[in-house]
Amino acid sequence: MSKFVMRVATALFAALAFGFVAVPLASAQEAPAETEFEAAWSYTIESSCAGWEGVIRQGANYWGGASEGGGTPVRCQNSAITDCGFFAEGVETTDVHGNLIVVGCNYGMGQLIKLYPGAVNDPALLAAHEFGHNWYGHSYNGCASWASPTDVMATTMC
Repeated sequence: MSKFVMRVATALFAALAFGFVAVPLASAQEAPAETEFEAAWSYTIESSCAGWEGVIRQGANYWGGASEGGGTPVRCQNSAITDCGFFAEGVETTDVHGNLIVVGCNYGMGQLIKLYPGAVNDPALLAAHEFGHNWYGHSYNGCASWASPTDVMATTMC
């Protein structure tokens, strides 16, 4: 083969390899508005969440396309989440003593969600944040809010 063909082939393969390596995971800045998310997904609210079902549904519905039954199990507890782990996506708040505690965790991008809804002012926002981790990482260090998908995916429930 000619040198020109070899150079073109090398450049093409390098560009393809770079494209596969450099493709980033979706960030919360790329998260769609609540009505734009069309992919079908599902969740199951476990009995430990009795009394919190409405706010959990509200949080799930933020992302659209959700149906209840099957899919991601959602478990609630009345204490800080202590087993979130390094690779899981946890969200934190401060307790009455000013200590940071983990109040929500999404294990394995939708394998299990744990919530401590009684510890936050807006448990629906907490649920929306954790459901968002089925697709997105944290957006920034700061207070979560309903202002945008980026704000929903902030790291702290204030």
